[in-house]
Amino acid sequence: MKVLPRLHKAVLLNSALGVVLIAAVGGAYAVVVNSDSSSPKRTDTRTAAVSTGKVQATVSGAGLLTSPSDAGVNFTTGGQLTKVEVKPGDKVTKGQELAKVDDTAARQALAQAKTSLVAAKANLAKVQEGQPASPPASSGATPPGGASHPATPPSSPSPTPTKTPSPTPPASTSPTPTPLTGAVAELSVRNAAFVDVVPVANPSVDPNALIQAQAQVSQAQSAVDTAQRTLDGTVLTAPVDGTVASVGATVGQTVIGTTYTAGAGAAPGTAPAPGTTAGTGTGGAPAAPSGFIVLTNPTGMQVKANVSEADSLRLKPGQSATVTLTAQSTTVLNARVLSVSTLAVNGAGTAAQYPVTLDIMGPTKDLHTGQGVSVQIVAGEASDALFVPTAALSGTGTQRTVTVVAADGTAHSAPVTVGVESDTNTQITSGLTQGQKVRITTVAP
Repeated sequence: MKVLPRLHKAVLLNSALGVVLIAAVGGAYAVVVNSDSSSPKRTDTRTAAVSTGKVQATVSGAGLLTSPSDAGVNFTTGGQLTKVEVKPGDKVTKGQELAKVDDTAARQALAQAKTSLVAAKANLAKVQEGQPASPPASSGATPPGGASHPATPPSSPSPTPTKTPSPTPPASTSPTPTPLTGAVAELSVRNAAFVDVVPVANPSVDPNALIQAQAQVSQAQSAVDTAQRTLDGTVLTAPVDGTVASVGATVGQTVIGTTYTAGAGAAPGTAPAPGTTAGTGTGGAPAAPSGFIVLTNPTGMQVKANVSEADSLRLKPGQSATVTLTAQSTTVLNARVLSVSTLAVNGAGTAAQYPVTLDIMGPTKDLHTGQGVSVQIVAGEASDALFVPTAALSGTGTQRTVTVVAADGTAHSAPVTVGVESDTNTQITSGLTQGQKVRITTVAP
């Protein structure tokens, strides 16, 4: 009979499994009971007296020092550097020449444009007298001064009833036109300026030719203006007083002319041509100015800082502030809010921040663009004010509630109106009197 031993083993195995199951259930139950028993938080209560004193609300932020007088300047006409008059550390004044590029091509282009303008104005004068227009390609024409006594044109009838004898003088009054260059051309341009682009009441004038001649003068003048700007752009001058912070290239290198903010650098062997204004760095922080030559000037130093959206709503121009240098915590400067931006800047993975600009009050000669700072802005202040610890208040807005504790230990809820609110204390404008006790309840973890 071998069946009984097998049955006995099965019973023993099932009993062991049952014990294990009961132990597991009991352990889980114990964990649940212990977890539930530890869930209630411990609360601590204390009382605080309604006091009188100064309550100051502040807004904190961080940013960088910047100067509106800093400038990054670039050539507007590119070319090979022939002069670099300054080096880092040099003091310069507004209008001082800093560097030059080769201007040979620019001068030639200006001279040619002026010669074309002289020819265009002389041609206009001829058309206004009723004479045939000169071909546009012609570089020389009858000087404008000869227009006061027009010669007798062989191909058109005389429009003037009273006419001086015409036989012999042509040889002296109609010299062969020659191209005008140099100082003579410039003088001719000034003289030609008196020939205004105005129709002349002359029946022999061709209206279409007159319009075309006027257009040619306008185009020629525009070409002269452009050529002059190109020549002026070969010289780099200081737009402000300051100290040279950096120089982008040396004599013999090539620089790229630019009149637009461009962040990319130039090709190898050339100086970079970045923009002339300070841009925006990470998280909306101001970036240092950049350019072929960068000038710094601590005059009028400012702070560009970012604050939270809630704090930005509490700020306005004129509020006082203090600025502490990050690297020199003992250096505290007085400042004033200049502006609060309504355009948010978003930092990576952070909530929206709003830029605030502050003016530094006092000496700034030892400050430098880009220094990190922390700011404390006074958003509100009340002197000789009733106040309670902010932790004693419940609710939001100006209408809150507190728990007042009487002398006999009884407590009741009371409505109050609040004013200036700091991180620790809040002004009470109505609902409490000095000396009353309020309950503060804190929850311990």
